[in-house]
This record gives sequence, C-alpha cells and structure tokens, in this order.
Amino acid sequence: MSFETAFMLLLGGFLIVLVFEGWRSFKTNKGEADYFVAGRKVGAWTGGASIAATQMSAGTFVGTVGIHYLTGASFMWGWAGIWVAFLIAAFVIAPRLRRYSRERNALTFPDFIADRFGGKVPRAVISILLVLSYLVFMSAQYQAGGVILEAAFGIPFFWGAVILMVLVVIYTVFGGMTAVVRTDFLQQMAMALGVVIGLPLLISHAGGMSSLAASLPAVAPEFIGWGFGWAEISSFWLGFGFAALCAPYLLVRFYSMPDDRTCRRASGIALFFVLLTGICIGIAGMVMRVLYPNLSISDAASTILASEVLPPFVGALLLTAVIMAVLSTVDSVLLVAGPAISYDLYTALLRPDTSERRRTIINRWVTLVIGMLPVLLTLQELDIVQFVVLSYAALLGSTVTAPVLLGLYWRRATKVGAVWSMVSGFGTCLLWYVIDGPFFEPVVPGVVAGFAGMIIGSLLSKPMKPEELTSFFPLDSWKPAKTRKPTVVSG
Repeated sequence: MSFETAFMLLLGGFLIVLVFEGWRSFKTNKGEADYFVAGRKVGAWTGGASIAATQMSAGTFVGTVGIHYLTGASFMWGWAGIWVAFLIAAFVIAPRLRRYSRERNALTFPDFIADRFGGKVPRAVISILLVLSYLVFMSAQYQAGGVILEAAFGIPFFWGAVILMVLVVIYTVFGGMTAVVRTDFLQQMAMALGVVIGLPLLISHAGGMSSLAASLPAVAPEFIGWGFGWAEISSFWLGFGFAALCAPYLLVRFYSMPDDRTCRRASGIALFFVLLTGICIGIAGMVMRVLYPNLSISDAASTILASEVLPPFVGALLLTAVIMAVLSTVDSVLLVAGPAISYDLYTALLRPDTSERRRTIINRWVTLVIGMLPVLLTLQELDIVQFVVLSYAALLGSTVTAPVLLGLYWRRATKVGAVWSMVSGFGTCLLWYVIDGPFFEPVVPGVVAGFAGMIIGSLLSKPMKPEELTSFFPLDSWKPAKTRKPTVVSG
C-alpha cells in the first residue's frame, strides 16, 4: 500500500467518525448547558485528552519539530513551562472556577469576567479580544492543514483548507462541546499512536540510539549542553507557562467537569499526553537533523519524516495525527470565539430577553460564520502561520492571566482594574512584538503589565460590595479589621 493510499484511507475513516460524533451529539443535546459545557458531565479521560489535543496544534507537529531540528533538546524548556502550568491550573484555578461556574450557571469565559467584575465593559472587552485573536489563529491552522493536503494529494492548499473548515464546522456547530470533547479524545488517540509508533521506527532507521549518540555531536555540536542561557530558559518557562495557564479553552473545560477531583485527574491526563508528545517530538527533530542535516526549511522535517522515512502506513498515521491536531484546536477555539459574539456580545449585552432556543440557533449561525471567515485569510500571501502560532497564545496569556488569578484570589480587584489589566497586558505584549523587545518573550512583560494594571486600577477605584462577590468570596469570609478595645484604668 502506498503512502498516499494509506493516508487517504486513514484520514477518510477518521473524518467520517468525527462527523458521526457531531450528528450523535446533536441528537442528544437538550439545551444550552449541553451545547456549551456538555451538561457538566465530562469525565477525566475525555476532558484530559480534549485539553491535550487542543494544546497541540499544527504548530506542535510542524513548527516545533522544526525548532527541535534547529536547537536540539534545549527547547524542552518551553514544554516544561506548559507542564507546570497544567499542574497550577489543576490545583489553584480549577476548584474555585468550577464551583463558581456551577453556582452561577456560567457557560462562557466572558461570563466569569462579567460576573466577577460587574458591568458590561469587561465582558465586551474580553469578548472582542478573544474573537480577534482566534480568527487569525484559526486561519493559521487552516493554512497548515491545507498545505499538508496539497503535499499529499496535490489539492490546492486553499481548497484543502476549505475541506477541513467544512468538516470541523459541521460537527462543532451541530454537536457543541459534547461533540468537541468526544472528537478531541479520538484525535488525541491518533496523535499519541502516531508519535509512539513512529519514534522507535525513526530511531531504528537512523541506526539505533548508539549510532545517534555518536553521530549527533558531529552533525550538530551545539546540541550538546543546555543550549540557552538562564535568561532564555526563564523566558521559555514563563512565556509558554503563562500562555497555557489561563487559556480560555482550558478554563471552559473546567466548567464542563462535575467535580474538583475530575478536574485534577483531567489535568494530570493532559499533562501525560503533552509530556509524551513533547519528548517524542523533541527526539524526532534531533534524529531528523542527523538524517537530513542540511534542510533549508526546518519546518519540512515532519513532512519528510512521514512521507520518506517511515513505512507508508505509519507515516500516513503520523500525518493524520497532524490533521487531527489542526481539527482539535480549531473546534475548541470555535467554542470560545463563536459564543463570545452570539452569547456574550449579542445576547448578554444587547438582547438579554432572548429565549434559550433562539440563543442556541443564533450561536450556531454565528459559529458557522466564525468558522468560515478565517479561510478567507488564507488567500493572503503572508507567512502568518509561525508568527500567529507563537504570538496568539502570548497575547491571550497577557490579557487574561491577571484577571483570572487576581479575580479568584484577591477580593479587592475591581472592574476598573480588570479593564486596565486586559488592555495594558494585550497592548504591552503586542508592542513587545512590534519593537522586537529584548531579554524576554513578549508574554512576560505583557503579564507583568497586566498585573500592574489590575493592582493600580483596583486600588484607585471604589471597592466592590461584598454581596456582589458571594460566588467567589462567601460573606462569612469578609472579616472586618479588628478594633482595639479601650483600656479601662481603675483607681
């Protein structure tokens, strides 16, 4: 069986299953809670696999392999930031956020921002920033998938992107979160199988570990050692960690889980899958450097690995995993960006009296449009994939980290502080990209600016009333400052 035939059969089979899951979820969904948060019944394995599948996009299997091809194992420091972020999210963010979402029946991430800080402005600001960031990011995913289909079947990359868009929009629009977590689970299994089966065969093709140990220093002597200084290592940790810590797709997954134990187990399972994939991808990039030391485009390493190095069926499975990474990321992003317009901007701010049935219909139409628009951006002859994959998470991390952490743990945080935080964090991160700022990844000064904006804005504005924050800080936790009793002097 040829590589092209195996890829077509595997990809076609997976896509049929994904569409079937979308139809099955559509038939079982009963209302908004089912559509937005899967009835808050998502289990640990399904939820953990969904978190991991969303975290690993086309950039993981294409761009990150290329980065390891260039830098060796030292880029693992970036993965470590994500691993730590998952642990912090599981124990620090998930318990309070999940309890809030159940008590207030929260369905979207902007729901949290609006309920915690009050008023329409914070909801509008975060909704607009989410949509702008995710629209361009989805176009990068479509473009990457289209390029892969063009290389495999000769389909023009734009029409390849259209095919992927149609498929992911169908099962996401109709099935909602229920379909997304089910399909993400299948997609994560495809990714795990691809790297676990492919890596041993790749190492064997290169002559085994002993041969690699002897060849690698000669081919790339810079791969030996840490590879980066402490400033760069710290930047990787903080940059990737902050980008993953409060990602809206992660927080909405916590909404959909029934209890704190499930959140912790799901985060651990996600950590396992990301850890497994990160190690395999890192090794694969270095092995490809030994086999093909002079690639002019490092991002081509993964495609060459699948089509020329591995056996046809295994290579097809690996390339199918790349397509699954595209779809699993886009479907989760759609479930954040679509409701940000239909639910958080239109319904919550403009037409709060809209019935639940009509809200669901509007959301499906808006999600359909949001899913289609990014394909048009792929027509632009811009090298946006690498920039967007690296920058969008940094922009969102800079925007939401301070409002989430301080919103959950600092009762003095206010609406003014939240708006200042989101605007200053997003703006500083964007400025750091524009001026090519030194020393740190842009997310680091962005997050610092976000915390500064929150603290300064909150301290300069009127505190929120205790009764406005009972979902986050129970009234019995508000303890007035102790007053010193007057001393009675006898005599």
